[in-house]
Amino acid sequence: MTTNLKYWYLKEHQLFKNLSLSEIDALCILKKFKRSTKNEIIELPSDDKERLYFLKFGVIKLFRINKDGEEILLEILQKGDIFGEVGFTKNTHDSDFIKVISSEAILCTFFREKLEEVMLKKPDFAINYIKFMGFNFKKIQNSYKNILFKDAKTRLLLLLQTILEKEGIAENNKALPNYLTQKDIAQLICITRQSVISLLKELEKDGILNYSQKEIFIVDYKKINEMIENVK
Repeated sequence: MTTNLKYWYLKEHQLFKNLSLSEIDALCILKKFKRSTKNEIIELPSDDKERLYFLKFGVIKLFRINKDGEEILLEILQKGDIFGEVGFTKNTHDSDFIKVISSEAILCTFFREKLEEVMLKKPDFAINYIKFMGFNFKKIQNSYKNILFKDAKTRLLLLLQTILEKEGIAENNKALPNYLTQKDIAQLICITRQSVISLLKELEKDGILNYSQKEIFIVDYKKINEMIENVK
């Protein structure tokens, strides 16, 4: 992948759009692009230098292995998401892993210290970064609130709504590639797998969607939003 093409990829993102080629190069992002294929597993390095990761293309699963060797799903990340040492305190967790769940993913990484250097030289970029991370932090807060205060069906609908927004789907009769197993969904919204199965069958019966291993076919997009609004 050429430097110009990598630069174009980053310029599409709202966080990097006002940076020049030399400023982006100072982050050392252009040297650390990685293209991965479906089911490839990548261990995030746990070294002394804190890193950030930017998902330019594709869908990945961020997970951790517990002491029993079980896979604990942390988050599903889509194109444009930034993760890793996004704040200003060091992460003390054990190593996390990435699994590519789309046909392909393009991931780039850079050290946080490089980010801080660019922020010192370019205050407007620092402000954009703070706003961007503040928005993402708010989304995380809302996710926790939903788990605490929303019923299981609403949590499932909110998860679907988030994925649809990310994929740019806002109409009926659209197929959404299904990257989530029933176990993934259960972990993301903190319910049992059996409850997920029951809720999906209920939504199918109500004519809202059709769920299969390959895709989630959205029959009534408007109804999803209406049902969420009715419980607020």
